[in-house]
Amino acid sequence: MIVALLVIGVGGIFAQGWRAASAQMYGPASHYPWTLADYPALARVESPFEVHSSTGVTLVGRFFRGRFGATIVLSHGYLGDQDELLPVANMLHAAGFTVVSYNERGRGGSGGAGTAGALETPDLRSVIDAVVRHRYVDPNELGEFGFSIGADISILEAAADPRVKAVVAVGSGPDLGPEVHASWADVILHPTSQNTRLAWDLVELRTGADLGRVRPVAVVARISPRPILLVSGLDDPDVPPIDSVIVYDHARAPKQLWLVKGAGHEDIIYPGGAAASPRVAAFFARALLHQRHAGVRARRPRLRRRARPARPL
Repeated sequence: MIVALLVIGVGGIFAQGWRAASAQMYGPASHYPWTLADYPALARVESPFEVHSSTGVTLVGRFFRGRFGATIVLSHGYLGDQDELLPVANMLHAAGFTVVSYNERGRGGSGGAGTAGALETPDLRSVIDAVVRHRYVDPNELGEFGFSIGADISILEAAADPRVKAVVAVGSGPDLGPEVHASWADVILHPTSQNTRLAWDLVELRTGADLGRVRPVAVVARISPRPILLVSGLDDPDVPPIDSVIVYDHARAPKQLWLVKGAGHEDIIYPGGAAASPRVAAFFARALLHQRHAGVRARRPRLRRRARPARPL
C-alpha cells in the first residue's frame, strides 16, 4: 500500500512537472495592445522574412527596409512574439534604420520549442547569417536589440559574433535565475509551480538544450570594444535592476547603463517607454553610422508648413 501511494505521488509530481515544462516550452499565444496595422509606416515597407536555423527549425519574421542599410535585429521576450517590439521597431525605422524582427522558436509560426535562451542563441546567429546576405543590408553596420530573454540571447550571440557592432539589452540578467538552479526539494514544497527544477530539467531532457550555458554575465565582456547599452526599469519585479547592474559591472567599455525611474518590466518597451525613445536610436546612430551619417538622430515628426501665398508682382 505504501509503495503504491509513493508511486502515485511520484507519478503525480512527474506529471505536473511535464505540464509545467510544456508551459515553459510553448505557452499561450501572445496579445498586445497594438498590431502592425497601428504602425502604417512599418506596414507600408514590411516584407516577410524567413530563416532556416542551424538548430533545424524555421523562424518567421518581418523585414522593414529603412533609409539606411544600417540594420537592427530585434529579439523579443520569452513566450512573446515579434509584435511585442513593434513600438521599438517603429522608432528605429523612423530614425532611418532597416529593422528585422522575428518570432523566436515555438512562437507565432516559428518551429521548435522555447528553451529560455539556450537554443534561441544559435537561432539568432542564423538570423544574423541571413540578414547580412540581404541586398538592402550593410553587413558592416549591424546592431542587435533584445528585451528580457531577447536581451540575454543578444548578449550571448554578439559576444561571439564580431559582425554585430552594437547591442542594446533591455531587462537582461546574469543568468536564468534561481528557478532553473533550484533544489529538488522545491519540487515537493511547491508541486504546482511552473518554475521548478523538475520543470526546467524536463525542458532540457525534451529539447536537448543546456540551460546552464545561458549566462550573459560570463561573456558580456567579450563584446568590447563594441558598445553596449543596458536598460532596466527600477520598478521591474521580473528582472530586478540589480541584475542589469551585475551584467553592466562585468561588461567592459564602452558601456552605458540606463536605470529608468518608475518603469516595470513591460512598461519600458511600450509606446513612449524608454526602449522606444530617441535615446536608443541615437545610441545606434553613434555606433553604426560613423562619419558617413554623422549627426543623425532619431527623427521627430515634422509639422507640415503651410504654403505661403504668392506675392503680387
